[in-house]
Amino acid sequence: MKYDVLVIGGGMGGLAAAITAARRGLKTAVAEADQRVGRKILATGNGKCNFSNTDPEPWNKFNRPSFVRPVLEKYGGEALLDFWRSVGIYPREIEGRIYPHSMEASAALNALRTAAEKEGVDTFVSDKIEKVQKGFTAGGHRSGAVIFATGSKAGTGFSSYSAVFPFGHRVTPLYPSLGPLITDKENLKGLKGVRVPVALVVRTAAETFIKNGEIIFKDNGISGSAAFDMSVLLARLGYPSNAAEIDFAPDISEEVLVAALKTIPLEGFVHKEAAKNIRAAAGAGGASKEAHFVKHYPVGAVRPGHITLAQVTSGGLETDGFDPNTLESVYEPNFYAVGEVLDVDGECGGYNLMWAACSGIAAGNDVLSR
Repeated sequence: MKYDVLVIGGGMGGLAAAITAARRGLKTAVAEADQRVGRKILATGNGKCNFSNTDPEPWNKFNRPSFVRPVLEKYGGEALLDFWRSVGIYPREIEGRIYPHSMEASAALNALRTAAEKEGVDTFVSDKIEKVQKGFTAGGHRSGAVIFATGSKAGTGFSSYSAVFPFGHRVTPLYPSLGPLITDKENLKGLKGVRVPVALVVRTAAETFIKNGEIIFKDNGISGSAAFDMSVLLARLGYPSNAAEIDFAPDISEEVLVAALKTIPLEGFVHKEAAKNIRAAAGAGGASKEAHFVKHYPVGAVRPGHITLAQVTSGGLETDGFDPNTLESVYEPNFYAVGEVLDVDGECGGYNLMWAACSGIAAGNDVLSR
């Protein structure tokens, strides 16, 4: 069957694009490689779907701020909330983050699926597109335009960049982002499952990065908000050589700790399992050495965790190949790319889902408009 618009990928960006295009009267189809659309949506925001936030300048939280700004200015903020209301989701704000009022990612996905069906979008699942031909023949589908919204291999996703190589687009190096970090195991003894607020410090040859938040210790590394936030910075740099350490008491200076540890045991400041390791590292050095390791507990170099454990990928189709206002290819008319398949990644806090939806809406509004 011949469609006006074929959307390849049925995630957040793809569904937003399909709904928007169909509302303009365009005969639209979605081809999804997985057995169902929107699987990754269900895992976002710890199952609550943090799809936006109240940040007045969200583009500053992305690796390509000047590229994403036109779309986020036009389709973000209240315009994005209007889109969610239009598909049947009432937003709820909690500490600057915006979720479905039910706090259920499944509600957001069901709303998108229902809206797509209502608008007459044909959906094909288990339909992996290996290549998009010029003239827009893809798999068994023909269309007047293509919106490429395949996302990345992060989480449960697939890698599909090669499908559009015939158009001349290139892919930047890919790294897991918003995911756990692998560390040396030596200093993790007994810490598995321990969850503590810390400052994670990573030193590279060029710069020192500090992220405050929660750390969750694993067998071979660390997870939690501080690790996830640090993974974003390191992924954008290609994970350079580094040395990492944990500050278990970021709110207390080392000098104050030295004095306090003369009368208060380590367990008064850190988790009991961490205290065991700090004592072992300090040896006979007394309060001064203990305070040092509370503030500078080494975990070796940090490396990216497995791509399936990451929420997004840093890297993707080079943004120079797309119009930042419409997301149409500068090489191939009527070909668009949206969401994570582009070399666009945001920090934690709803930024990536915001970009996926806004970019999908932008492409859906522009496709075949001229």
